[in-house]
Amino acid sequence: MSEWIVPSEESGSKLLSFLANRLKQYSARSLKGLIEKNRCQINERTERFASTTLGKGDRVSLHLENSSLPSPLILDPTRLLFEDEALIVYDKPPGINSDEKGILALWKSTLPALQLVHRLDRDTTGVLLLAKSPTIFESLVRQFQQLQVRKRYFAIVDGITDAKGKIENYLGKKRAYAGQTIWGAVSSLHGLYACTEWERLRKGRMASLVTCYPKTGRTHQIRVHMAEMGHPVLGDFQYGKRFYCPYRPSRTLLHSEQICFLHPLTGVSVCFKAPLPSDFCSDLT
Repeated sequence: MSEWIVPSEESGSKLLSFLANRLKQYSARSLKGLIEKNRCQINERTERFASTTLGKGDRVSLHLENSSLPSPLILDPTRLLFEDEALIVYDKPPGINSDEKGILALWKSTLPALQLVHRLDRDTTGVLLLAKSPTIFESLVRQFQQLQVRKRYFAIVDGITDAKGKIENYLGKKRAYAGQTIWGAVSSLHGLYACTEWERLRKGRMASLVTCYPKTGRTHQIRVHMAEMGHPVLGDFQYGKRFYCPYRPSRTLLHSEQICFLHPLTGVSVCFKAPLPSDFCSDLT
């Protein structure tokens, strides 16, 4: 681990610029990747935003051990869960955005009209649906809007949860932080209804593996609901203010494990599953 104290003349510097001046052997892109993988701390608090402003006397540390440059964006055939003339079901890896420059870029040369039916956060892994035509896209989006799509997520959360539970509230924009919108519980006049049912599958000494069934599909819904009940998803430093579990994963441990819906061409109910990623398969701390 490398560590520095911010001098007075660099007070006001952005985190990425500060690190780039000291680690010239790394590209700005690779340093930004390390920050986003929870490898950087400011005053012993994990920082995930490269645009954070530093102050005089801040203690900045960066874990470089076993780090590697970002891997190129390559279509992995082993992650293709299903494909037909209507849609693609892909097991999204962590570290890829659900947008044109991210996951859609995998098919840009062969399927330029491909559209994302829904999105997963950058660090979230698992089942992702992509439509091959506007008609298929509209059909699937309509199922999402009418709450006909059934989803199941796995998450490793901080602390020991109850056996099961249900969270219902209204979610809306609370504030912005380093260019990111922070969502949270608001009044019914200022937010959208959100409902998550969950059940604990396993427990360790200081963490729990839970299954989450989001009945609605609000932005960051599971992450916000878990954090608001006092059990933030491990690695989610955007919503987790304090973690009692000592394990610090390189990403938010949230996985879209299963999705069920009516196939837009046949009308038959179909379900697709994505296997648990390797960072879910170790013993709970």
